[in-house]
Amino acid sequence: MKNILKIFIGILLTSSLFNSCTDSESTYVAIPPIDGELLINPTATTIILSKANKDQTAIGFSWNVSDYGVNTPLQYTLEIDAENGDFSDPETEVTENTTLSLTHAKLNAIALSMDLNTNVEGKIKVRLKTSLNYGALPSYSKIESITVTPYEDLFFPLPLSGELYLQGDAVPSNWGYPVPANQKLTKIPNKAIFTITRELIGNRNFAFISSNMGWGNPAYVGLVANQPATGGSFTENGSNTNPPWIGSPIKSPPITGIYEITIDFVTGKYTVTPQ
Repeated sequence: MKNILKIFIGILLTSSLFNSCTDSESTYVAIPPIDGELLINPTATTIILSKANKDQTAIGFSWNVSDYGVNTPLQYTLEIDAENGDFSDPETEVTENTTLSLTHAKLNAIALSMDLNTNVEGKIKVRLKTSLNYGALPSYSKIESITVTPYEDLFFPLPLSGELYLQGDAVPSNWGYPVPANQKLTKIPNKAIFTITRELIGNRNFAFISSNMGWGNPAYVGLVANQPATGGSFTENGSNTNPPWIGSPIKSPPITGIYEITIDFVTGKYTVTPQ
């Protein structure tokens, strides 16, 4: 009888220990929420952005704490992409809170980076990624579509002439005037971007000028000397600019060839791309 009692007590103890271990282990198993269940509750779905309100909040988002079944810090990443994007390379804002807002200036910069036209309605999409530390076990919210009208926010004002020409010894004009018509850049519609595709002579110099008859005010040159052959920052240059006569002519790539040259007045950057 005593042996039977000992066996019975042993079974109870074993069962109790097993259940205790199981309960303890389940407490520390994190399970990500189902994708699409979390809502980010935008404060607006149609926004007209304004430079006058650039420091004011344009849109806010709020959400509930994601339930992973464990008590652990969470990281929230707001992901913003173009309407036809796949979130493979989104703009991101990271927080550990359950609210996040974007100013007019911030949202405008994001919209322009996604090639939305200024003063025209365009669409972006937004979702929230929830994760544990180091991005583990990500879960994604429902995707929200936002209609945005961005404003033109220029790094430098556009030339008053509305024209730009390549000038320098890297092109046929060789610093002479008048600059031929085939060295005139084309302005991209609805954008503060000018572009041209033509031959550049290697290891020479060029600049962007706003008149084909002389070094207009302003002209545009490299911000500093010896920038990468693929591009860099530009600056205004001329007697009427402040400060005057700064920067350096842009060095052409070392190999003579056909290049696409682009100058962007929103970013203050130019690019030189072999074709």
